[in-house]
Amino acid sequence: MNGDRPWYREPETFIAVAALVVSVSAVAVGLYEAQLQRAHDRAEVWPHVEISTFVTPKGASLFVENTGLGPAIIKSVVVTVDGKPRRNWDDVLRALGDSARAAMSTTTVGLDRLALPPHFWEWVARVAVTVCYSSVFNESWVVNDDHLGGTSTWRSVAACPSQASGADF
Repeated sequence: MNGDRPWYREPETFIAVAALVVSVSAVAVGLYEAQLQRAHDRAEVWPHVEISTFVTPKGASLFVENTGLGPAIIKSVVVTVDGKPRRNWDDVLRALGDSARAAMSTTTVGLDRLALPPHFWEWVARVAVTVCYSSVFNESWVVNDDHLGGTSTWRSVAACPSQASGADF
């Protein structure tokens, strides 16, 4: 270092400042690129759960299925009959006044054609289903069908409630 020049006029200082500017710029570009990648990943994972009721020659079925992109993590399911929450599909059928045995799993229920009541659509209109689900990024939505066979509505929520104690859907 030459004693006649101040430190900020030395060639090493210019090199160090240039390296610092390049380094800070690289970090800023990296952070921006990471933000874009996260937004892209969220757009690639967009679950969309639908509630459907089908009547076929073999019987009737209720399906809860993910028609969106990426996995839907079902957090809670509430099924009500005439506004009163039920514990499981057997409880739903008892509340509807039908002793028919259903083919059941956690997301579907099916009734044999012979077990269908004469006014099936009025019968299932008493049943409401609400499903809260999340994406792998913890974004949550609720799909609600106020009466089966009707129109479902979706809304975004901050978080899903826990499954009710004793409920087995």
